[in-house]
Amino acid sequence: MHPAFLVLSAIAMLAVGCRCSLAPQGTGEEIRIVSYNVHNLFDAEESGKEYPEFRLSKGKWSKELYAKRLVNTVEAVRSVSETAGSRRSGEPDILCVQEIENSKVLADLAEHFGRGFYRYWAISGPDESIIHTGILSRFPIVAVHTHSVVDAWGFGPLRDILEVEFELGSAERIVVFVCHWKSKSEGEKETEAGRRAAAALLVQRIREVQAEKPSLPIVVCGDFNESPDEYIRVGRSYPTAIMPSDIGMPPSAAEGEPLCVSGAWDELADPEKVILYNPWTEVSDSFSIAFHEKREQFDSFFLSANLHDGEGVEYEGFGVADAPMLFGASDTPFGWKGSEGYSDHLPVELTLSMKRGQ
Repeated sequence: MHPAFLVLSAIAMLAVGCRCSLAPQGTGEEIRIVSYNVHNLFDAEESGKEYPEFRLSKGKWSKELYAKRLVNTVEAVRSVSETAGSRRSGEPDILCVQEIENSKVLADLAEHFGRGFYRYWAISGPDESIIHTGILSRFPIVAVHTHSVVDAWGFGPLRDILEVEFELGSAERIVVFVCHWKSKSEGEKETEAGRRAAAALLVQRIREVQAEKPSLPIVVCGDFNESPDEYIRVGRSYPTAIMPSDIGMPPSAAEGEPLCVSGAWDELADPEKVILYNPWTEVSDSFSIAFHEKREQFDSFFLSANLHDGEGVEYEGFGVADAPMLFGASDTPFGWKGSEGYSDHLPVELTLSMKRGQ
């Protein structure tokens, strides 16, 4: 049985202060977007839905530890600009996070960044999910949708894909999709169907956006639980959710169309496929997670062709955080260990710019 799809829509925004003062005015200003799987960030209130190790009644989690995790998360995010080549340090303009418990965690994160920097937020559904994806932004949010995979070949409801449209100023807008696809915990090949279901839903929605607003730049980010070159890594032994653009025609829509990617901007135009640019090819020797002792690129950005057309919002670069405190003794990400650490993922950063005179 093939997966059934349900698309849900919701608005989830927090707005404070003057709208017009937050966005760049077309002067070539740098726009930074960071994506970070913060590794099961739960608040210090017990609802009964948490993972056992994050229930206060179990004695291993506390308000003090929660506060420490918030501080560490902020530190990790701020470190990206210092190591990924940004011209401007500090908070990214848009922060996309995975594995947060709820909107309270987003609000607490915003407070820890301070100075009222993040005035807008959005969080994914469904409500019954233990962990969610979320966004903090200094740019006004004009639309939010959260898309659900109802059935994924026996894996049941998966984490929603969060879609947020931003107003950047000077009449420029951009849409960002935040993903957290099915993990490989039950096996790489065994769980591929779940990731393919999420990819098919994402591609379906991208087609709709491009048909309705062909000039709207699209950014897809998050934790995909597979590397952009996954098909090559598994020896081409089975189709993966992310596929190279040069592998031929994609499967039929009934089988779940994959997300096709390329490391060359001039290969994105194809009437038969949705092909997005993969910036990992620029730093192919880096990684964002060590999964089963293999260094992988699970955390990523994928970009539409109009982010490299010389007009409006333009792609500038991609980087991976490598601040020393984010790594443990084995030179892999220093995940939270109960009382110290950060995440088992590294933050990744996308840099855009507004062209002068736009």
